[in-house]
Amino acid sequence: MSLVLSDEQTMIRDTLKRFLDREIHPMVDEYEKSGKAVTKDIVKKLVPFGFLGGLLPEEAGGHGLDHTTYFTMIEELSRVWPSLRATVGLSNSVLTHIYEYGTEEQRRKFLQPLMTGEKFGFFALTEPNVGSDTSSIQTRAERKGDKWIINGSKMFITNGLEGEIGIVIAQTDKSKGIDGIAAFIVEKGVSRYQTKPIEKMGTVSCPFAELIFEDCEIPAENLLGKVGDGLRQGLKFLNSARAMVAFISTGIAQACIDSSVKYAKERVQFGKPIGGFQLIQAKISEMVTLTNAMRLLGLQASHLLDQGKTCKVECSMAKYFATEQVLKIAEEALQIHGGYGYTKEFPVERYYRDIRYFTIAEGTNEIQKLIIGREILGISAFS
Repeated sequence: MSLVLSDEQTMIRDTLKRFLDREIHPMVDEYEKSGKAVTKDIVKKLVPFGFLGGLLPEEAGGHGLDHTTYFTMIEELSRVWPSLRATVGLSNSVLTHIYEYGTEEQRRKFLQPLMTGEKFGFFALTEPNVGSDTSSIQTRAERKGDKWIINGSKMFITNGLEGEIGIVIAQTDKSKGIDGIAAFIVEKGVSRYQTKPIEKMGTVSCPFAELIFEDCEIPAENLLGKVGDGLRQGLKFLNSARAMVAFISTGIAQACIDSSVKYAKERVQFGKPIGGFQLIQAKISEMVTLTNAMRLLGLQASHLLDQGKTCKVECSMAKYFATEQVLKIAEEALQIHGGYGYTKEFPVERYYRDIRYFTIAEGTNEIQKLIIGREILGISAFS
């Protein structure tokens, strides 16, 4: 297993890097400081690179990319604009989910607008009282004639405000436990539900929302897969999602390094650039070393995914290690910038805010430890 990129992967990464630095980076500050949400015009700029549907086969309209190539692209996008990565990532997750479990009619209807960026996607699993214990879903779906009626609420939904095609996980029969949970495709404008914005700490240009369903009617043909598969569908993608978080973290860590190196060369104290002081060099050396370790764990996980191997431990380790270490890296970047690091004049305070969520996302880091422990010991701490 190679832990270095191929020549083709390197070329894709470098081409994308030049494009992002030229076309996307100049607009980031304006959007983030004003709190403006990422627009469809911006997302459409990324379509030719395969950010939407990149992992799908070419015959389905995708780019046929492997996980390593796609995640390397995600790392570069995260380095430049984590909010844009989140917006694109959720749409890609939804279209991949529909491709995997949808009927031919569902694929024909929903994939194209998601892959072209004409519509944003959202995934609604988490609820006000349901986080890590996903089997305890309280949102209800009841079949009535040619419709499903959904009641309940979903919390912390990325793209919840702007999204137009979503996957909602709901319980159809509480007595059946997870065998009663189903996934539904919900279209904004076709099915009526309320959205409430949720202010958050980071990635402010990709808003959170609460979704409220009150007798929300879903066409019967929008059931995704079979009743009983809903939670299993969502959990299937968690492994790759955790590996991707390692690459997201690595991208933001690299942004912290880039900003710190630039500042250390330009900031003069006691008659010389602060980069000439031993403690500053020690901080940057540790930041670079940790980032490379994060990247290698991510590559290990992505290569195993590409080989179709079961890699729960590797994906959980990559996610856990990367999200813990990037917090340290962001803190060091703030420290190197001194008082300026605590202001919005430099981007490092935003990097810290943007990354903080990922020790929680895709299963908290506490859950990752339990997964790793269970696989190593053969004893589950969940029951």
